[in-house]
Amino acid sequence: MNKLRFVMMWCLMLGILFSCGDKDEDASPATTAELDYFPTTKGSTWNYGGTNPYSITATGNTKVIDGKTYSEFETKQGNETRKAYLLKEKGVYTGVGMDPTIGNIALTFLKEETPAGKPWYQNNVMNGIDTKTTYTIIAKDMTKTVEGKTYKNVIHVQAKTSVIFMEMEIDSGVDMNYFWAKGVGLILTDAGQHANIPLLTYDIK
Repeated sequence: MNKLRFVMMWCLMLGILFSCGDKDEDASPATTAELDYFPTTKGSTWNYGGTNPYSITATGNTKVIDGKTYSEFETKQGNETRKAYLLKEKGVYTGVGMDPTIGNIALTFLKEETPAGKPWYQNNVMNGIDTKTTYTIIAKDMTKTVEGKTYKNVIHVQAKTSVIFMEMEIDSGVDMNYFWAKGVGLILTDAGQHANIPLLTYDIK
């Protein structure tokens, strides 16, 4: 009887050990790409449609700009291919060359730790014109459906650009709305009747 009880206890202990081991293997930590709002892993791709179709590929290369290391992206739009660069520092995202219409100006387009409703500002000279852009997080941790696909952990950022003329701010009248999904990136650019550019497909490596 004692031998039988010993065998049963040994089997029970083995079961506990193996079940705990299985749980540890299943609970793998999230990758870096799954934790931020613009993954930079080499070979990741995004394809956009709507009023201004284009595609982006993370090249895996880097470039030092003003002493800081940026990740490189290749953007294709029609027959044109260009390079763009992204810097991520503690939840702050700054892009260079992301918008071809304004040249290689560094724009801080997302601050994921900033509370909703609290704006940040950026003054630039775009095409020889003094401008001021106000970025505001409208909502955080939201759910957004784009092209039939539902994304979670989305941040909605609104950008308003004014022209500075004789020390006065003149509103451009266009509100740019950007929706960023954690682990995916930009899922929608919405400027009302001026532009609507949804994410069609993506592949995060």
